[in-house]
Amino acid sequence: MLNCWAPIGRGDAPTIVSRSKELEQRGYAGVIGNQVYGPPWASLAVAAASTTSLELETGIAMAFVRSPFETACAALELDQISNGRFTLGLGTAPQTWTENFFGHDFRPPIARTREVIEILRLVFDAAVSGSSSIPDYQGEHYQLSFEALHPNFGPNVRAVPIWVASLREKLCELAGECADGFIGHSIWSRWWLEERALPALHRGISRAGREFDDLDVQLWLTASIDPDQTVAARRSRGNVAFYASIPSYRSYFEAHGFGDLFDTLVEARRSVPLNQCIDLVPLDAARTFAICGTADEVGQEIEEIAGHATSICVKPPMWGIDPEDAIEQARQIDSLLLG
Repeated sequence: MLNCWAPIGRGDAPTIVSRSKELEQRGYAGVIGNQVYGPPWASLAVAAASTTSLELETGIAMAFVRSPFETACAALELDQISNGRFTLGLGTAPQTWTENFFGHDFRPPIARTREVIEILRLVFDAAVSGSSSIPDYQGEHYQLSFEALHPNFGPNVRAVPIWVASLREKLCELAGECADGFIGHSIWSRWWLEERALPALHRGISRAGREFDDLDVQLWLTASIDPDQTVAARRSRGNVAFYASIPSYRSYFEAHGFGDLFDTLVEARRSVPLNQCIDLVPLDAARTFAICGTADEVGQEIEEIAGHATSICVKPPMWGIDPEDAIEQARQIDSLLLG
């Protein structure tokens, strides 16, 4: 049976409670909460309070928009609230979001992420050991002094697992080198997963002298289901239009032969809304970055890709899709995964 996770979604507390309980009863292993329009912790705390076995994960907590110490404390608190069911999904997020929305430095992302992970582990280790102090941290990008801090993280504390979310190879390598797990991007193509991402992950694992089984691998997949394959592909074009307008993603699209499309979409998004850019996306691009087809075709592809992972999260297209259609797609995906 597939180890399936699902987005927690948004809403008021009763909505999140209801969805969490339903997902747990349906047999989902965990839920994922993201960050942009709110912090990644709040909805997961509600889910933790209303379930007993459902795992919880930030997908993602943006690495550079708060201090690493705050991230560590929030992770430890949510893990305590959930009685040890929390995993910290950590990622860089797009450069423009970090710099323009949140007003924080982004570059250099790999070195900064490495230091964030080192600080997280420093705090986790002190919390687990019940230490009376936390060593100061002097890195290239973060210099932290804990001299005046009297750690009081409470009993029954554990080192929260850290999973690094990746789009391109350098972050895949970093995840293999120093993270507890690895999260694949929801617009990864199967070619990118097998030919670029997994080899990069293995390079990082090898460099650190680790084993592949030391890591959890969670793959996020986008699926569009329809008896008509063309209809399924059309539904996925909005995702391409959204991600191909993020400037730092160009090299990823160029590697797939869609560099010119990327440039066209970036230029178009400067003057028109996303929905008016969807028709610029060819169907072959939509099929490249999402699993599109009949239920049987999508199910077979998911099963084959899941062979590379310890868990999966499958979502319908998120942009340029009618809300009722999105609900129906989510229902079909749920039926496909769990019957």
